[in-house]
Amino acid sequence: MTDASAAGGIPNPGPDADALRERLLRAAAAVFARQGYDGTKIMDVVRESGLSTGAVYGRFRSKNDLLREAIASRSTSAARLGAEGLERVADLIAAGATRTDAPLSDAEALRLEAYVTARREPEVAQALAESHAQFLAYVAPLADAARRDGTVADDIDPEAVVFLVRILHLGLLLHRGSGLPGPDEDAWQALVERVVASFGQTPTDPEPPEDDR
Repeated sequence: MTDASAAGGIPNPGPDADALRERLLRAAAAVFARQGYDGTKIMDVVRESGLSTGAVYGRFRSKNDLLREAIASRSTSAARLGAEGLERVADLIAAGATRTDAPLSDAEALRLEAYVTARREPEVAQALAESHAQFLAYVAPLADAARRDGTVADDIDPEAVVFLVRILHLGLLLHRGSGLPGPDEDAWQALVERVVASFGQTPTDPEPPEDDR
């Protein structure tokens, strides 16, 4: 199979097309995570993948296009209820806020790099927006589950909870990427569990002073 036609630079789809595309996306994610957007050249992805420049340009218009799809394909993963003992939405939220000192995976480093790059590159910002929309659709069923299992009280907006958790997760990515030390893990976990528990508590009116009773 040729990498690209001489005329338009677009390959003829073949049985290996999807496999090569996935190979390029894996390579791009690894290089972007390791070198950052500005430090990455297309040739770096070519070398990482072991393919040719034709393979890249036959499937992606530019470095932005390659990063855009790498973000979309690798930034929407989320833990599932029932996996690793997660039976309540509260457990899922708490699990997502742990690991304060662990090194970033390629997917996490790519996500962090995408947020930084989006400030300067509109295409990357759009990719993040699309990734976020996919994520919201993915976790939407958790809103009903959170109400049923008591994780989120009726007067709390589940979408606001999701936003808070994502912002917390992004902050943890920044912290872990910096290499700075975090707090004691047990103390941090206890705090996270207390915050998550508060989502399921309906505020009550304070007791009036004795003189007003």
